[in-house]
Amino acid sequence: MLTKNLMPQLARLRRSPRKLHTIHGLLRGRIFAGQFAVQGKTYRFTFSPTTAALADHRLVLSGRLAVISPQLGTRFVDSVEARLVATQGGVGVSPVRRQLLTGTAQTSQTATAEQKMEQEKGPETELQPGLHAFESPQFDELGRPLVESTGPLGFVGALYFSLSPLYGPALGVPLDLSHLQFNGRLAATDDLGRDLQFILSDVVAALYGDRVDERAATEQVQDLNRLLKS
Repeated sequence: MLTKNLMPQLARLRRSPRKLHTIHGLLRGRIFAGQFAVQGKTYRFTFSPTTAALADHRLVLSGRLAVISPQLGTRFVDSVEARLVATQGGVGVSPVRRQLLTGTAQTSQTATAEQKMEQEKGPETELQPGLHAFESPQFDELGRPLVESTGPLGFVGALYFSLSPLYGPALGVPLDLSHLQFNGRLAATDDLGRDLQFILSDVVAALYGDRVDERAATEQVQDLNRLLKS
């Protein structure tokens, strides 16, 4: 049997909407786009950052969050803040623009077919056919091996943001959006997206690298703002 003291608490719990904890978006141009499902219905959303800033040594993007609901169409909120809380490095060959700007483009993207065949041949002094002599691995100043996704070729593949509190009903979403995490994946397929990924990677390196460089991060955020307004 329920006591009278517990009944009001249970009533409030029944009225409280369920919480949406995380949404995922993919960067296209300067806009992150994605979708999520609620009670079997699909809601599409976009986050369009228009400004970038540094606050407490963290990157903060601000812009419009729009949600397209099946019943109410498009609703949006401006000045939504996305505070960067974590990042994930990209895996594989770094973006072409990053390679060109650092002067280290991968031969697999720039060599002709004949050059590739020549590169794939082993040294002329092989001791046994089929066994190639490889260069010794290179290491950074901390003793870590350098691979194609580290050092000047390192890049960010995903950004994890904490969004400012949102009111679900105003966006046509029957959920509690007061503590919402936004995961933005960077897999650029256009020039603007590649430029943004390049600058965002440098901002992250300046703020979260082995040595924090606040001055470099500030300059890169200024470049980021120019791109967001272009």
